[in-house]
Amino acid sequence: MSGAALSGWPARWAAVSLCLTSLACGGLAPVPEPTAVADGWLEGLLESRPDLFGDLLAAGDAHRVKVEVVVVERGAEGPVLVRHTLDRGPEYFYPASAVKTAAVVAAFEGLGDLAAAGAPVSRSTALRFHPLFEDDALEERDPTHLNGGTITAGHEARKVLLVSDNGAYNRLYELAGNDGVNDALWSAGLTDSRILHRLSEFRSPEQQLRVPAIDLLDEAGRVLVSLPRRTAPAPGSNAELTGIELGRAHTTGGALVQGPMSFALKNFMPLSDLVDMNIMLLRPDLLPALDRERGGPPRAGFDLAEGDREFIREAMASTPGASRDPRYDAEAYPDDYSKFLLPGLLRIRPMGALVVRDKVGRAYGFSVTNSEVVDRRTGRTFFLAAAVYTNPNGVVGDSVYDYARADRFFGDLGEVVGRAVLGD
Repeated sequence: MSGAALSGWPARWAAVSLCLTSLACGGLAPVPEPTAVADGWLEGLLESRPDLFGDLLAAGDAHRVKVEVVVVERGAEGPVLVRHTLDRGPEYFYPASAVKTAAVVAAFEGLGDLAAAGAPVSRSTALRFHPLFEDDALEERDPTHLNGGTITAGHEARKVLLVSDNGAYNRLYELAGNDGVNDALWSAGLTDSRILHRLSEFRSPEQQLRVPAIDLLDEAGRVLVSLPRRTAPAPGSNAELTGIELGRAHTTGGALVQGPMSFALKNFMPLSDLVDMNIMLLRPDLLPALDRERGGPPRAGFDLAEGDREFIREAMASTPGASRDPRYDAEAYPDDYSKFLLPGLLRIRPMGALVVRDKVGRAYGFSVTNSEVVDRRTGRTFFLAAAVYTNPNGVVGDSVYDYARADRFFGDLGEVVGRAVLGD
């Protein structure tokens, strides 16, 4: 395989043509995704604490307060998933960095496909990114990677999951391709999601679908696999969703523009897909229970090597200060930096008593969390995804948002749901 030139990822991603001649094309058809039905449990729980949630719930439509909790219960035939929802306001919310988990999964699945096709590659394989746009430069070194200084999918994934690094996400997005990220979600059964762009890299919609040529290198720097520059097909838009026009004004290129900002071509992942993504990723043993709870055709889940899955689980459970490669300053990146529920959970359990695996997001006034919480002593487990919009002045893009209020919401949510599910 040394020096083999590939035209894309293996052909289970139908939009990509792979040049490994022995590989047959094929794919998994997306499956329909039922919508979770609110049962009043969450609403009653939050409304019982007006001191904590009263102001947000009173203006729930404006704040687009959305919460989904899936509790893992014991049943006669194995685990049972019990889902509770609270959904206020229009359909659309911006998922921000919560989508980054999808790029990690897609990049690891793609590397696994290459390895299965005979390429000697893994998440530790060195990567070289060739320039794509005029302002790009060749990238093949990462000074934060203390073990060799190379760019690898594994190291980029750790940066994404530990501190939500935007540049690391963009590299994984480019490695998988826009179509690869969407196919990883859709093939798993998460068919309501739509990933359309990089993060904090403002390009045209068409440019967001382009990815650069990427070389996968051996330890001596020789090319093992070359992925060519390409453009993915457009995955659609959010035009059918309610609430995609947001704000009384917005900024463009630093200038204030009167009128709402359109999110028609922004990323979208509903809470149900966020929660189910974590269940499929972190607890594949729960797939039969998820199928029973959701109905419809069986979900495929994610095609990950067990070592890659455990790598992701460990990174999501860790804190920035505990990382040894890369290293992060504990003051700049406290334990709750990427774990919005943690301050509230610490009111009911001491640090270390719970395992909290989380991917959070924050942008344009939206704050989002997607979490798994496990009580180490009892094994009691719940998954929680939530979103809230806090933008008092109604201007989108001016970076003047009430994120402190969102932080209090998530902390209180972690405490209240944690007490209800885990007990005191």
